[in-house]
Amino acid sequence: MSDPLDGGLPRAVAISWGMVADPQRGPKRELSHERIVEAAIGIADAEGLGAVTMSKVAAALGFTTMALYRYVTAKDDLLQLMADAVAGEVLLDSDRGLGDGKHEGIVDPDWRTQLRQFAAQMLGIYRDHPWLGDVPVSEAQLLTPNNLAIVDRAMRCMRGLEIPDADKVRALLLITNYVRASSMMERDIASDGRLNRSRIPAELVRELVTEERFPDLAPLVQSGGYLQDAAAADGDPDPEPDVGASEGDDDFGFGLEIILGGLQTHAELGGRLEIVRPEPGWRDHGQLAEALTLDHVRKDPKVRDAIGRVRDAEGKLRDARARQRDTIRNALERGPRS
Repeated sequence: MSDPLDGGLPRAVAISWGMVADPQRGPKRELSHERIVEAAIGIADAEGLGAVTMSKVAAALGFTTMALYRYVTAKDDLLQLMADAVAGEVLLDSDRGLGDGKHEGIVDPDWRTQLRQFAAQMLGIYRDHPWLGDVPVSEAQLLTPNNLAIVDRAMRCMRGLEIPDADKVRALLLITNYVRASSMMERDIASDGRLNRSRIPAELVRELVTEERFPDLAPLVQSGGYLQDAAAADGDPDPEPDVGASEGDDDFGFGLEIILGGLQTHAELGGRLEIVRPEPGWRDHGQLAEALTLDHVRKDPKVRDAIGRVRDAEGKLRDARARQRDTIRNALERGPRS
C-alpha cells in the first residue's frame, strides 16, 4: 500500500472519501478514480483478481500505465478501492433489500431475521464478485465509506439483540468471516473440475475409509453421506450432477443458524459470556515439540521409551499403508468382476 497522506490517513481511504483530487496534469476528464476502479472490477469479474495489473487496467481505458499512476499510485490501493466499490452494491441494490443505507432499508424488528438477510446479501456480493475474497483484509477497509455504511447497517440489524456493543462488533466480525470463508470454499469447489462428487467411485472411497483407521467417519462413508450424492450411494452408475446452489445454501444456512443460536444464548445469559479455555494438561504439537527441547524432558527414560514406541508404530503404519495402496492399485488394474 502507498504511504499515508499527511495526517496519517491511508491514501486509498482518502480517495474513497473523495479527499484526493484528480491530477491537474496529464489526461483530463477522460480518466478518473471511478473509471479506473470500474475497469479493474470488470477485469477481475471476467478473469480473476490475478489478472488485474496496472498496465492491463490502463490498456482497457486506452491510457498508458504512467497515466494511471498519477491517479492510483499503488496496486494495493486499487484493490482496496475495488473492495469498497463492490461493498457499495450491498447498499444500493434494492433487490437485496438494503435500500440506500438509511433507516428505511430493513424493517423487520427481529434481529435474527435481519442478520439472516444481511448475511445473504453479503454472500450475494461474494458470489457476484468471486475475487473479493482474495483481496487482503487491511485497516483501510475498516475506514472506507461503503464498508463503514455496512457496519452501520449491521449494528442497526442488531438493535434488538441485548448484548454489549463490543460483542455486537465481535458478532459482526464472526458473521462476515463466516460469509467470506463460505463463499471462497464454494467458489474453489465449483471451479475445481477435477472434483465432481457424483463421479468419485463410491467403492474406492469405502475401501480407503476403513473402520479401523476412521472409526467415526466410516459409517458415514458406508451410508453414502460423504462426498457421494444420494444417487451414487444408491448404486446409480451415472447420476446426474447437482448444478444448483440449493445444497450450498443449505450448508451455509446451517452454519449461520448455529451462529445466531449462539448469539441468542449469549443474550439470554445477559451478555455475560464465559470463555472456556483448554485444560492445562492439553498440549498441542507445537508445545510438545518445545518441551522436547528441554534437557531433562528429552533425557527422561520414560519419554525416550515413549518416543521409541511411537517411531515403531509409525513405521508399521507406513508399511500397512503401502500394502493398502498396492492392494487398491491391483484391484483397479483387475477391473470390475463380471
